[in-house]
Amino acid sequence: PEDTSRELVPPFDKYWYESVENGRRKQMATDKKAGKVNPTYKPHAQTNGSVLPAMVKAYGGPFWFAGLLQLAISGLQFASPYLMQELMGNIAMDGPFWIGMLITFALFFNSLLIALFNGQYFRKTFIVGFRIRTGLISAIYRKALRISSFAKKDTTVGEIVNLMAVDAQRFFELTSYLHVLWSAPIIIAVCIFLLYEILGVAVFAGLAVMVIMIPLTGFIASKLRDLQVAQMKIKDDRVKRMNEILSGMKVLKLYAWEPSFQQDVVETRGTEIGILKSMAYYGAATFFVWSMAPFLVTLASFTVFVLIDEKNVLDPQTAFVSLALFNILRFPLAMFPMMITFAMQAWVSIQRINKFMNSEELDPNNVTHNRSDDAIAIKDGTFSWGDDTPTLKNINLTLAKGKLSAIVGSVGTGKSSLISALLGEMEKIKGTINTDGSIAFVPQQAWIQNATLKENILFGRAFNAQKYDQVLECCALKPDLEMLPGGDSTEIGEKGINLSGGQKQRVALARAVYADAEIYLFDDPLSAVDAHVGKHIFEKVIGPQGMLVGRSRLLVTHGISFLPHVEEIFVIKDGEISESGSYQQLLDQKGAFSEFLTQHIQELDEEDEELAIIQETLQDEQSRHVVQRAMSTRSKGSNGSGGSMRKKKLSRQESRNSNKVETPAALVKGATLIEKEESATGAVDFAVYIKYFKAIGWNLAFWSIFFSIINQASAIYGSVWLTNWSEDPEAATDPSVRDMYLGVYGGLGGVQSFALLIASITLALGCLKAANKMHNNLLESTMRMPMSFFDTTPQGRIMNRFSKDVDVADNTLPQSIRMWLMMFFNVIGVFIVIAVSTPIFLAVVPVFMLIYYAVQKFYIATSRQLKRLESVTRSPIYSHFGESITGQSTIRAYGEQDRFKQESEKRVDYNQLMSYPSIIANRWLAIRLEIVGAMVVFFAALFAMLSRETIGAAMVGLSITYALQISAVLSFLVRMTAEVETNIVAVERL
Repeated sequence: PEDTSRELVPPFDKYWYESVENGRRKQMATDKKAGKVNPTYKPHAQTNGSVLPAMVKAYGGPFWFAGLLQLAISGLQFASPYLMQELMGNIAMDGPFWIGMLITFALFFNSLLIALFNGQYFRKTFIVGFRIRTGLISAIYRKALRISSFAKKDTTVGEIVNLMAVDAQRFFELTSYLHVLWSAPIIIAVCIFLLYEILGVAVFAGLAVMVIMIPLTGFIASKLRDLQVAQMKIKDDRVKRMNEILSGMKVLKLYAWEPSFQQDVVETRGTEIGILKSMAYYGAATFFVWSMAPFLVTLASFTVFVLIDEKNVLDPQTAFVSLALFNILRFPLAMFPMMITFAMQAWVSIQRINKFMNSEELDPNNVTHNRSDDAIAIKDGTFSWGDDTPTLKNINLTLAKGKLSAIVGSVGTGKSSLISALLGEMEKIKGTINTDGSIAFVPQQAWIQNATLKENILFGRAFNAQKYDQVLECCALKPDLEMLPGGDSTEIGEKGINLSGGQKQRVALARAVYADAEIYLFDDPLSAVDAHVGKHIFEKVIGPQGMLVGRSRLLVTHGISFLPHVEEIFVIKDGEISESGSYQQLLDQKGAFSEFLTQHIQELDEEDEELAIIQETLQDEQSRHVVQRAMSTRSKGSNGSGGSMRKKKLSRQESRNSNKVETPAALVKGATLIEKEESATGAVDFAVYIKYFKAIGWNLAFWSIFFSIINQASAIYGSVWLTNWSEDPEAATDPSVRDMYLGVYGGLGGVQSFALLIASITLALGCLKAANKMHNNLLESTMRMPMSFFDTTPQGRIMNRFSKDVDVADNTLPQSIRMWLMMFFNVIGVFIVIAVSTPIFLAVVPVFMLIYYAVQKFYIATSRQLKRLESVTRSPIYSHFGESITGQSTIRAYGEQDRFKQESEKRVDYNQLMSYPSIIANRWLAIRLEIVGAMVVFFAALFAMLSRETIGAAMVGLSITYALQISAVLSFLVRMTAEVETNIVAVERL
């Protein structure tokens, strides 16, 4: 319960608004210093807050506690090299057996403590990551419902989805290792101090190598940051294009435009791949530099140590205690630059989220809601869509309570804008607007949810059978229900895909009528239905004898047959109300209204149903005169109006055709249209791996594996060579022997470096090649899908593939495979070294392998399925978000923002519910593997004690040095195996 959105969102909101307020105060102080007079604050204007302090204050508690655990872990790490030194001394000096055993148990319990603290540390940080992700997704969703029309111009749905899918996720991935930024420098400093105690000034040679690497890494990090910004920008563009393509797929297929739009996306993807390739080179360079750093530091230190003074002898204790400390250095040296890169990426994400969160919002004061004698009152109103040019000017309009009024005018004169102004959607430049009462709104383009027809009509309100039946009857929906396979329980696809235009409009109208509001705003809803249906709806719903009689109604319409029944008509021309009055008064004036009537009738075809209704309805002398004059003008056969008439006729024909219920194949079987996304079960099919490696290319895959083997073999032989060097008495007395050992040790390091670099580059290029190929195949197959697929598949589910899954294939999976290869050969190397050092250890290797196999098999199967569940529950978050953005004006008009926020948070919570077990499973694995690692250390030390008569101190040092690594390496290998399996699911989905 403490990790649900209900608990997590309010603290974030509190501190976010605190950050906004701090930004406001700073801005006002800056304004005053700059001499600006009376700087004012508009709560809806662009702000200058930051999500970073809000995240820290809202969710920082467990994170700081994890910092204390990290401090304890760092301290315990340094106990192992000194316990190993004491054990080597005990064996070399033939000390008391019981002391050796005491040291052996101390090594075991020290490793055990590290395992327990590590378990708690990662659990705490993962939970913090979840909380940050929940808070950010919720904040982004709620902001999206508040942004102004002007701000919306700079932000697409695809870009905001990326903020949720990629940027918010980045913080979840970052939190577990964020403490490395302060702990790594401390560990490095302590290691250098302890190494100074052993090697003296020679350690500064190693320090010099590290110092040289810092600016090099800094340069690479800055390049990576710039490339990251560029890649995110081009990715946003690609996702935006895909979102536009999916939204307009019916039109694309109608005109056979798929190839040109597909080529457009492929070209954008090509630019993105170019940037990703550059990132891969720099990433491989970073990995190479810091993976080789411990060896280069060791080589420099040992070289200077033996060369500056002939009395300096590299004995086993000096060599292997130093080596153990250098191994401790390995993790912070490798992770610190990686974390700087991740921190840079996170900073880019923070800036992207901040830009969106600080964007301009709708001014809640655009429309006041004071008690009044009039339902609607606009006085001297001037409105714009966010730019300097006003769309509506000098608007004065009042609508008395219970009155029916209409707004008419030619196309593009500002009728819909006036409705938007009443809803508070436009920027108010001057004047006042007041509405007194609840509002129901029917837009010109009906907005339909991916839900049942009944849920679309109820729109969150309680079901009343009698009222519901009356609404269906009045809105002419009953015949449609008889034709739909599931009646009103039929699921309506995204954007009402399985309803005709007329049906969608009637559903939107039914939603408004059922809302039982006090004020109704109709933005030309009858234009999408046939004339006789429009007449029925007007008579039964909107008109003087309709269901809404007594309610305040403002109707934008082109249907002139309704106008004699309207109490007041407002005529808009060029963004201004040119005249107003009753139908008869406006006819008498013979002004803009008469022109509008004449023009409208001229555009109608003689066979048009609406014309017959107009002639039947307008029976007074003046109306007949207007109709006859218009007909006479049209009969002269103007070429200009002919096209207009043909268009109108075509439009009406389309309307008639569209009112036939479209029944996709999926609906024949039942009422559910949208196919539920099924989660695959069991192991990822081996064919998926084959497919991926084929996409990489067998040549690149082979060379990656080959050079990874060379890299590990060189590292192992280097350690064995160091053992021989430390045990050879000639190396202490004969400079040529010493130089020979030193030269071979350095040469092995060179081979190791070269192999690692080549392995990293070939793998990175191969994975990018595979990712691009899979993206293009996905794009190709999506474009070739029939419309029935898009009818039954939510857009968010498809977008999830093109955003999150492609991102995994581009960035996450290559890193997982690279680390898996490194860890796999590392584990093999550890067991080989321990077995060579103490052959008796081979007796317990099968036991360890059995435990390891059982644990990893159980974990990977569980982890894989949990990852699939998490992926399946993630798509509905984005589908709901896209749907909410499309219908935000309707949601706001009905005041349903809170319900939609709760629905979004419910989906996020469900996704978290599926994700959290994955983290717990991860901890379950880690604690068991780290216990196995502690047992490996224990048995390596125990067998060294039991073989003390036949084994040298150098071999003991080599064995325990490698054994101390096994816990981290084993744990990391299984985690990387799971990472590869869970991330390969993205390939399976692509």
